[in-house]
Amino acid sequence: MYIGRFAPTPSGPLHFGSIITALASYLDAKKNNGYWKIRIDDIDSPRIVEGAELSILKGLESLGLLWDDKISRQSENIKEYKNILEILEHKNLTYNCNCSRKKIAILNQSNLNESTYNNHCRSMHHPSSSKSAIRLITDYKSTNFIDRVQGSQCDNDSTGDFIIKRSDQLYSYQLAVVIDDQLQSVTNIVRGTDLLSSTIKQHYMNNVLNFPEKIYMHIPIATINNQKLSKSNGNKLNNNNSSLILIEGLNFLKQKIKRGIENASPREILKYAVKNWDLTPLQKIKKIELSSTQKLLVDNTHT
Repeated sequence: MYIGRFAPTPSGPLHFGSIITALASYLDAKKNNGYWKIRIDDIDSPRIVEGAELSILKGLESLGLLWDDKISRQSENIKEYKNILEILEHKNLTYNCNCSRKKIAILNQSNLNESTYNNHCRSMHHPSSSKSAIRLITDYKSTNFIDRVQGSQCDNDSTGDFIIKRSDQLYSYQLAVVIDDQLQSVTNIVRGTDLLSSTIKQHYMNNVLNFPEKIYMHIPIATINNQKLSKSNGNKLNNNNSSLILIEGLNFLKQKIKRGIENASPREILKYAVKNWDLTPLQKIKKIELSSTQKLLVDNTHT
């Protein structure tokens, strides 16, 4: 049974980029006679904006993107994160890390934007403290996987040991999302190509925990002037015409659109789109610049 999901962060309302991801994951699930579930990724509490969750859910409903099963929230899974972390610790697969981003950059003799960690603290045996992070010991030899749109994916062991509990004592996204997907019995994950590097880590952790294999599909990200649409950039939806938004989402995803369907209701558009869902036009594409029509859907006054 195909079980997909859409997992927005409640840090702001839906924008056109997140709607594209929701639409692609919904269509792929329904094309495969599967379930489409919603999870609210609210583990990063400092980023949560009051009222954003309700706004997101109402936005999905207005587009006809109705979910199956009850809504899941990361904040409900803290006990499970703690249990899994303890299992990894008992297997001697973790260690405490006191490195700051600046220190990592210095150790790598690189700039502050360099994300690679050289496993500096792996053999240091630092005691646990309220200021230390916890990293997972990694060996990426088994992380190869076939993405349904982007093709063969592998890591050259350059990612390094990654954080699974942050120095501010919040559980990391990488740990949480793997456990969340297992708790929701997710089989298929559809999201943007900007998360491919995270997928390598999550795929590795999924294997370490002996969870069932996941099937991945990374669709192109939406850009304006080569900049990804995001809530942090202040991008918001600038139109409430649900049918128009769906049609432009399908155009972005390079889907077949028959004459006259743009005047149909969201329900009719989605029914047509599910029947004609086709991944072929998206293969090997990492990002797509919005068309002039699609840009009109984006309030980018803050970009």
